[in-house]
Amino acid sequence: MRKTLLIESAGDGVLYVNGQFCGPMEREGQAFPCGENEEVYIQLFPFGEQTPLAAKLLLRGGRVAALVPQDNCYALLWPDGIIQLELRMQVMEREQEQSRQTAANTLMQYLNMQLSGDEQARLLLMQQDERIAPDLSAYHAVVPLRFAPLDADERYDMRAGLVRRIAPNVACVDAALAMTVPLGQGRRLIEKIEILRT
Repeated sequence: MRKTLLIESAGDGVLYVNGQFCGPMEREGQAFPCGENEEVYIQLFPFGEQTPLAAKLLLRGGRVAALVPQDNCYALLWPDGIIQLELRMQVMEREQEQSRQTAANTLMQYLNMQLSGDEQARLLLMQQDERIAPDLSAYHAVVPLRFAPLDADERYDMRAGLVRRIAPNVACVDAALAMTVPLGQGRRLIEKIEILRT
């Protein structure tokens, strides 16, 4: 399966990939096609007084085998094959942008409550059944899923992403899918949850 490498940076600059000039790096980032077994060398020359950054990304079987330097490069693997690579300059502190608004739906609310240890999360389930509540011990965050996973059944009416860390600077987003039932007045309860691992 072909991958897409999406390179982003907190600041503007000039980007080189594998020695090729790729133009200005802006906050929207740049996307590049790549295979499952690639060695990608990235150079970012920021405008201003920040130090330039050189990074190496090694892909093996579609997975991130190495990403250095660990303190300045972070990768997030999405279920649709996008590898979101964020470059952080040494002297820049990236502010947490609220660009992805948390979706106001039952599944997102349930997952966020479960990860924070809120006992009230079970009230969002249709039945008090252990089989409905998945084990979330491997996950540390929830993000809105931007797409329907290719292998997801259409019966699921809610989707979210569960983030698990697989290396100090590499994380993976698994797809959490849910069927819900309406209760009236805009409320829904979760009838079934399934997690598809990326």
